[in-house]
Amino acid sequence: MKTCFVVMAIGDQSYGDSYISSADLRARYDGLIKESIESISDDIKVVRADDISKSGSISSDIFKKLILSDYVVVDLTYPNPNVFYELGLRHAVRNKTILIKEKGSNNNPFDISGLRYIEYQDTGSGLKNLKERLSKAFAEYEESPAHVDNDFLATALSMGLCFQKIARDPKKEAKKKAMQALLQNKELMAAFSSPEDKHIAELLSNAENLDVIVDGLVDSGELDD
Repeated sequence: MKTCFVVMAIGDQSYGDSYISSADLRARYDGLIKESIESISDDIKVVRADDISKSGSISSDIFKKLILSDYVVVDLTYPNPNVFYELGLRHAVRNKTILIKEKGSNNNPFDISGLRYIEYQDTGSGLKNLKERLSKAFAEYEESPAHVDNDFLATALSMGLCFQKIARDPKKEAKKKAMQALLQNKELMAAFSSPEDKHIAELLSNAENLDVIVDGLVDSGELDD
């Protein structure tokens, strides 16, 4: 599946006379932004930072999403420092970043004021329009996957610099798939487990976050030998 990470203000926000609660922002994400992206294709998985429900460093999890996600959609409506920081990190490593903001908001720093963005309205007709414009933006990236969409990467390329290609290690990915297949096979797990380990085997075979467990084991090098 394609992955899309949504960067936006999450907690209560106030700017001038404008205020919006975290609950209202969540509703805007679920009912407008996420729905618009998911309507483009059944093969797009959409998450934002508070959807990442695993232990460990939140910053590390966000960094991984910014680096590895096929697309990143950034809502610039509120001048939130975390939003602009995460946008900068994404711009530094790869393209396919789509900017959106609510119609009438004008809170963006000068450095990004010249970038293309999609305006939206949190209404029924606004939802339809956002779906159409996001669908068009995704299609343009699919047609021109190497298109550079920000000034930082454009400047780097003009200087003859080529940053690292973001790609998964094929050997690690193969090991992860093999581990997942083994842990999800209850019969094999039972055959290789001692009686006192059978509860652990059953737990692992039904773990909701099995991919996270396997990622951690492989990436840490615990299974190398």
